[in-house]
Amino acid sequence: MTRARLTLAALAVAALAAASCDRRPQIMPAGSDSTAANPDTFAVLARQAADRWDAGADEDAAVMSAKLVLEALRLRPSAPWADRAKDVLDSLGIAAEVANDDRVVVVNLFSRARGGDASYPYVYWKSDGPRVQALEASDLHLNTVATRGFTKKSEPTDSAGVAVLWGRRAGAGQQPMLMVWRAGPGGRWDFAQALGPDSLGGTGSGEFTGSDTSLALETRTYRSTPYFDECANCAHVFRERRYAWRSGGFEKTDEQVVPSPYSSFTAFIAALVAGDRDAAARRAVDPSLVEFARRFEWNVAGRGRWRVAPVSDESSTSMIFLRGSSEAYRVTFEARDGDWVVAGFESTTLPAE
Repeated sequence: MTRARLTLAALAVAALAAASCDRRPQIMPAGSDSTAANPDTFAVLARQAADRWDAGADEDAAVMSAKLVLEALRLRPSAPWADRAKDVLDSLGIAAEVANDDRVVVVNLFSRARGGDASYPYVYWKSDGPRVQALEASDLHLNTVATRGFTKKSEPTDSAGVAVLWGRRAGAGQQPMLMVWRAGPGGRWDFAQALGPDSLGGTGSGEFTGSDTSLALETRTYRSTPYFDECANCAHVFRERRYAWRSGGFEKTDEQVVPSPYSSFTAFIAALVAGDRDAAARRAVDPSLVEFARRFEWNVAGRGRWRVAPVSDESSTSMIFLRGSSEAYRVTFEARDGDWVVAGFESTTLPAE
């Protein structure tokens, strides 16, 4: 007997108690789901959801689980929605990610037995009571949610929008993905925009800042660096980007490299390989270092790819860089004008990796 089935009776009793204590009128949304909330429906949905998850019918199980959460919100509409959804799903052993702001809740359901590679997201909002809709964003991890254009009663206006930041697994980590839905005819949410790793900068993280008309998305991400080999836990060249939420969707308004000794060294090497001595000199404390680097043939890409030695701290002012199978250099850095420049370098012994 599964944990879900063991808790059905307890949940039904709890639902009865909640319904008897909350005697305020239950105003339900119009449409096919406008039946009155009741504990019997709750218990039936709980049993159906548990049976379908056990049987491996994940898509049907997600539909039943989404309806179960909707019924739970109807039974206790004044309770915090995100907490209510988490409590109900946790009590039944149903795996889910939950994110919310003050206006909507997004629940991303997946099989606990089969892991989170296949997921089924739903959005819940208020419109004469709780409403729910499936979202076109399956097989992703839920990070955070933001909204705009809602009334003081947390109901959507004609200009309302829901933005969800997801994560997609990649070899080097998680890649942020942004999706936006706008209020559409008939009280539904219409898909409006998607920004993937190519737009948001690759692998990394993101967060929403501000609120409503001033709301923005800020990301901190990285891509592979030319001429360098980088592992998931190695140093990276991070870029910070900002996207303002405007009437036509999210638009990039700013982008800059996060200053670090590592990012300055990669820019120094890139300039040398490109034959741009002026750009390389701007990355050095003294222009003469450009000529010294050329003597080591740092401008020749075919000599081998670069990587940071394991003994080096990516934020240190002294780092060991390896090239190919036999070269190692100790490089020192100095802070200058909010960034870092190469202060010197010398050949060194090859450390054990």
